[in-house]
Amino acid sequence: MPPVVKALIVLVLGIVLLGGAGFGGWTLYNKYYVQHDETPKKVEPPPKPPTGFVRLAPLVVPALGATRVEQFVTVVVTVEVLLEKQPMAQANMTRLTDAFLTAMYGGVADKTVMNGGLVNIPAVKDKLVEAGNKVLGPGVVQNVLVQAITQRNL
Repeated sequence: MPPVVKALIVLVLGIVLLGGAGFGGWTLYNKYYVQHDETPKKVEPPPKPPTGFVRLAPLVVPALGATRVEQFVTVVVTVEVLLEKQPMAQANMTRLTDAFLTAMYGGVADKTVMNGGLVNIPAVKDKLVEAGNKVLGPGVVQNVLVQAITQRNL
């Protein structure tokens, strides 16, 4: 074999080996030394189910003091329920009103819905959502919309 062919084979093998080593080094460098922005893709939550509204009569609860009634608290609420359960909620409005009054009486009596002499609206909403889900079933009451709260001192 002529020496030129041997030199050409060695040259081609050298180029192939250097190319492979270069590719391997580049791959390792990108894998271990370059910071990749691997922020997890935001998974969109499933859409909220359609809801309907049921308006209740105003709830009037007395706030008792040491010896007498100190004030009356009136709460006007609308209950947001799953749309498919809205007829059931309207059919059970009496039970729902009773549960809401019971929850409000308990909350006013143990002062969990009161901050001093004022009504704590988020606490009222939490109590009423809990009471509504006890009556209608878990997850039926999506929210309680407090439309008005009035307090009348005596």
